[in-house]
Amino acid sequence: MTIAIHESALIRHFNTRKEVLRAWEERIGCRFSPFRGFKMPDSRLYIEDSDFLDSIVDLIITNERHVFIRGPVGSGKSTLMLLALRDLPTLADRRGNKFVTGYVGMTGLYEKQMAAAIADSLRVKYKRSWESTQIIDAVAKESLRRYIEEKSRTALFIEDVADNQEAAFHKLRFLADLPTEEMVDTFGKAQTLDEPIVTLVMSGTLMYWNAMLSFLPQIADRTEPLDVPSLNNAKAKEFVGRRIAYAQGRIDTFDPDTYDVYPFSDDSINVINTAARGNPRDIRMLARGCQQVAAENFRKNSDPTVDKKIASLVCQAYATILGEVQ
Repeated sequence: MTIAIHESALIRHFNTRKEVLRAWEERIGCRFSPFRGFKMPDSRLYIEDSDFLDSIVDLIITNERHVFIRGPVGSGKSTLMLLALRDLPTLADRRGNKFVTGYVGMTGLYEKQMAAAIADSLRVKYKRSWESTQIIDAVAKESLRRYIEEKSRTALFIEDVADNQEAAFHKLRFLADLPTEEMVDTFGKAQTLDEPIVTLVMSGTLMYWNAMLSFLPQIADRTEPLDVPSLNNAKAKEFVGRRIAYAQGRIDTFDPDTYDVYPFSDDSINVINTAARGNPRDIRMLARGCQQVAAENFRKNSDPTVDKKIASLVCQAYATILGEVQ
């Protein structure tokens, strides 16, 4: 006996929708949606604010303060950290020390998980059977050895720091306080150990910053909060242009001085950016909504463009969602 399996109306609906979106993407020469999300940000998609990036790097180089990159969800904090991380290995601090860098991008970590993640990111060996205190002690000793023997200072980047357990904070406090008095006494080189040997570069929302003020005032008092700037209309246009070029396989030849955002119009991007308040994640979300409307129009009249009218309709529809997120 043969059993017939029929497609449900829901499956047919989503398959048709995917086909419509794919047709629009092919029409503008894209291999995939320009506005898809990525688990790890690609620095080529971010619009660099050179002044803001310089302020991050300058704070690390001068070694006077730790850094907290502060901004709402989707504002580009993670990508900014990756950009700063990219530049540091080619630089030296005011004493000529090079940089050893580590990046902890995981959140929700417990004390030992945090210790292990820090050691792994800084390429410090430890035994899996060790307790968190032993692991961090190994990180501290290796950071000191690198500072004295290799003239290398440690810059540790930690994403969304307040998402982790409170106990994990104290591991950061220990590293922020290095070198300890015992280290100075042991090495007998007080003249070379009169400044911190680890700089913390953290990120998070205003709420995370307030949490750090409560749980780690000893670090917060020595930390400079930097607020991520919103994108203006010109930068929002470049943000869209870069994503389209990326989906077309042309990102490596993208020229920020001469590029096209077709099928978007300049007016449509201005409307999107105003509604998104310059937040890259919300620009991407709204642009994807515009893609869906434009794809349906393309199916009906072969016109793939996203004009001001489409952008306005999409932004109005998303207004409630954006209000809840922001």
